[in-house]
Amino acid sequence: MRIVFHEMRKIWNIRILGIIVLLCSLYYLLFMSFNIVYFPNGHSMTEEFEYSVELLNRYGPTLEEEEFIEFTTETREKLIAEMNGYIKSMPVFADAGIFSFEDYEKVREKPTNTEAERKAVWTLLGEECDYVRFKLQALDLISERYRNYPMYMLPRLISEAESYGKRETARLNFIEATEEYRNIMDQYTYEDSVEYFVALAVLSVLSVLVLVSPLITGDRAREIHLLQYTAKQGRKILRKQLTAIILSAFILTTLLVLIFGAIYSVNGTFVFWNSGITSFLNRTFWIDITYGQYILLSVAMLYIICLGTATFAFLASRFSRNLIALILKLIPVFFALLALCRIVLRYTFSPGNSLYRITRIIGTEPFVCILVMIIGLVMSFYVLRKEKRADTV
Repeated sequence: MRIVFHEMRKIWNIRILGIIVLLCSLYYLLFMSFNIVYFPNGHSMTEEFEYSVELLNRYGPTLEEEEFIEFTTETREKLIAEMNGYIKSMPVFADAGIFSFEDYEKVREKPTNTEAERKAVWTLLGEECDYVRFKLQALDLISERYRNYPMYMLPRLISEAESYGKRETARLNFIEATEEYRNIMDQYTYEDSVEYFVALAVLSVLSVLVLVSPLITGDRAREIHLLQYTAKQGRKILRKQLTAIILSAFILTTLLVLIFGAIYSVNGTFVFWNSGITSFLNRTFWIDITYGQYILLSVAMLYIICLGTATFAFLASRFSRNLIALILKLIPVFFALLALCRIVLRYTFSPGNSLYRITRIIGTEPFVCILVMIIGLVMSFYVLRKEKRADTV
């Protein structure tokens, strides 16, 4: 292990770490900060997210029929009273001939409006009225989804699944029988989490390539490998370097998950940690898991991808005599792994996943990640085996 730690010290040098810190900072600002700063983004997404959090805090992880009726009735009455208060107190509504919420809705539904009417309509949608009309719109959308999922959405999915396979049909029938769709899981939280995590996966792959790739190429550029071939122990150094590369990739992935996971936690989405991810507000999934379990499974897949990335970096580095040759090899490797991240980590375990739509096999995503890692390991061990019999190449 002494040699492994020595090789890891070579990997974790100040220059490479500085490059990775700069890379992560720029990448975050360009591709990840949007999911933090602008979440939830716009109306009525903001109001739907806030209602979902309120429902979760008020009723727990599921929303039963009587709870749904209580919440929507109570909230609707409160919002209409609030809107009537604004209408009575602000002259902009009287100027448009609006004296109640009913008048407002009639004006809003007109095919054409006067300038005064348009101004009144947008006033109730604006900041000066605390976006109250958007709040009612969000409430209506939630109500519509709650009613439509068991009546229209789920029967349509069951009908489509009959042509896929028995597992899909059985899963959807289970959702219908157990009313699993009553879970409170905000769609925008899920979508935002997926986009952020895919971006994190791409950053992790890129960072691993930058960190571990120069190790062997640097030795070969200085022709240190020629000295290693003269001794029996020296011929085993490549195995130690592979171990150091894999350990370094694991450590770096852990650091990135902890750092960027902590950053993401500030937007408040982890309140849904124990909520079932299949929901009338969200997508349908082929397995019964919570949002927190989904995140943990995604993290596990990320580790597998990054360890596989480390093996491909090892191979590219072994067969490169200088940094230019190494970079030329790493470019296609990176883009292939980028495509892999986007395919396996976007809408994993759902009908919307690209791999599932192609294969119609549930659980293909983690299998592909494991397969990629195994291919990298097998190729690496093959190279190590040949290294024992190698001449000075």
